[in-house]
Amino acid sequence: MRKTSALLAVATAAASTAAIIAVPAAANAAAPPSATTTGPTAAATPAVTTPTVAVPDFDYRDCPQLPPGVDPAKWRCEVLVAEGTATIGGATLPFDFTAVTHAEGPLPDGTPGQVFGGFRAASLPVPGRQSGDGHGPKLWMRPRLTAVPDFYSQSGAMSLTFQLTGPRLARDCSIGTTAAPVQVAAGRVPGTTQWISQDPPVITFQVLDQTLAVPEVSGCGREAEGLNRRFGLPSPSGANRLSGTAFYSFKSYTQL
Repeated sequence: MRKTSALLAVATAAASTAAIIAVPAAANAAAPPSATTTGPTAAATPAVTTPTVAVPDFDYRDCPQLPPGVDPAKWRCEVLVAEGTATIGGATLPFDFTAVTHAEGPLPDGTPGQVFGGFRAASLPVPGRQSGDGHGPKLWMRPRLTAVPDFYSQSGAMSLTFQLTGPRLARDCSIGTTAAPVQVAAGRVPGTTQWISQDPPVITFQVLDQTLAVPEVSGCGREAEGLNRRFGLPSPSGANRLSGTAFYSFKSYTQL
């Protein structure tokens, strides 16, 4: 799946990295439905259903600057919001992706292009206590993006680290590193897609990744052994699971 398969991860401030990726038209045609192919049309009007969870607000502040020479009317800024849980080894952790933003449309030569905009998410408390005895200070986790994702990719992988903060933890304490990040490829669960609204366009679906492998913590100093034990790290592919509910919307650049 394209944009939505790359879900998930974040920073309360948008990532400053931006990139333009041009892909062959054949790759675009082979990709499953996404923003450029799932919008309402006169030929096929999607059914609108009532969501089972509250529809989030969509934040378009990270819509990126478009490449030179493109037609803004043919480009869309797309925002994905998701929340759910990640089971890492023996620990179940919440995640809340506030906004994953990118733009896509035709480049001047007619080939499809995309520009990354930003990656935002909340820093959430890890259930339990850092010390493991029920009396220690709380531990917080926030995913961070380490590389510009390719939302046209069939794998839709996102390269992430998970920053850990709390008393006694070093500033660079994290699961995964920039050099060796956690690869997350949360694909759309078949049969779960629902159109909630046509104006504005809002689509929801379930996402799932059961393939991610999670390394030991890094940069955590003397707390590393306890954290690895708490999370059951390292944890190989097949022992971990990320699942949640995603919402997706978009605006033409002439609407921004």
